[in-house]
Amino acid sequence: MNEYTNFAVMSYSFHGLKNIGAMDIFGYLESVRYRYGLMTADIWNGMLDSTDGDYIEKVKNAVEERGLEVVNFCCDRAHVWDNDLKTREENEQRAWEYIKIAEKLGAKTIRIDVGVREDSASEEQIDYVSKKYKEYCRAAAEFGAKLGPENHWGASWDPELIETLFERVDEPNFGLLLHLGNWLGSDGEKDACDRRFASRAMHIHMNYEHCEEADRVLPPLKEAGYCGCWSVESHKSTNEYNNVAFQLAQARRVLAPLNYDGSWKKAPPSVLPDT
Repeated sequence: MNEYTNFAVMSYSFHGLKNIGAMDIFGYLESVRYRYGLMTADIWNGMLDSTDGDYIEKVKNAVEERGLEVVNFCCDRAHVWDNDLKTREENEQRAWEYIKIAEKLGAKTIRIDVGVREDSASEEQIDYVSKKYKEYCRAAAEFGAKLGPENHWGASWDPELIETLFERVDEPNFGLLLHLGNWLGSDGEKDACDRRFASRAMHIHMNYEHCEEADRVLPPLKEAGYCGCWSVESHKSTNEYNNVAFQLAQARRVLAPLNYDGSWKKAPPSVLPDT
């Protein structure tokens, strides 16, 4: 990866603009390519207006026209567990649909949430979730994608559950979408969990607050073994273009020198060695 493929902007960052009708998936793709100069797309399914085949084909064409790589596809309303059996079955149908869409878009990673709303998961829930992730991972492996949960909400904030899922699913393409700081415990414990799972993270989302502390937060994650794409995510729903620009600049400022491999020909100008 180089600087243009090693950073991304999660499309949820523009949910405020989407909510007022000022942004759609095509505006997002145009923005990441030409406003922020990226070659990546990190797509939240809530930015899609339809799952219809013709519409997804248009999105695929828009991705390809801009030479973008879909580094992540985040799938809401497809979480594996739900206490309501009917909802669980509907979610599974959506999950399979989104996996097919991910294949169509060439997504490299796919996020499907655990879905357990309580702070901890029962053995029944863990067993069910593990088996479903195994099925989903095997399907995603057929087109070279990684798949797994995000430490997003509910029991997925528990690092021991995530550890257990890695053990139970036991598929080479199972990974974690690491949402920085989204863990149970103190701030110090949350930082430790981020480092603990860095080497097994398939993707990362960095919120505004963590980007503000980029100098403290990001180098330890790289040292801990994270080697995926660094994607910023703004949750503020206002001033989104500028907030994203700030977050992206912070990530690039701190991480670009760390990506310098000693070859001035490959290094971005901002980190050329002094002469």
